Amino acid sequence: MPIPDWRLAYDELFAAVQRATSDLPDFDLTVELITHRFTPGSKDVLMAWYPSTKLEMDESTRAKKHTKFGSTKYVYRTETMRELRTFFEDGIARHLPRARILCWT
Repeated sequence: MPIPDWRLAYDELFAAVQRATSDLPDFDLTVELITHRFTPGSKDVLMAWYPSTKLEMDESTRAKKHTKFGSTKYVYRTETMRELRTFFEDGIARHLPRARILCWT
């Protein structure tokens, strides 16, 4: 999630994984990059379970998507998705060059 200092926090995470796996030459690392998304129903459940959450779920800041099954979900807007994807792909390539990215969503 693009929260304050997210780039720094994830860069530190990538560096920590790099250090932890640097002595493992045959280490097979795969990565799935999944952004935060929500449906109206999942938002209701999360808000009931965690009423004080700071998890950003403001529909007005998201893009509305319709699934092939006719439901609605809220995802980050195109420019935010592009920024996130570029950052993560570049960071993984820099810190974990042998890692394979399996998916981006």
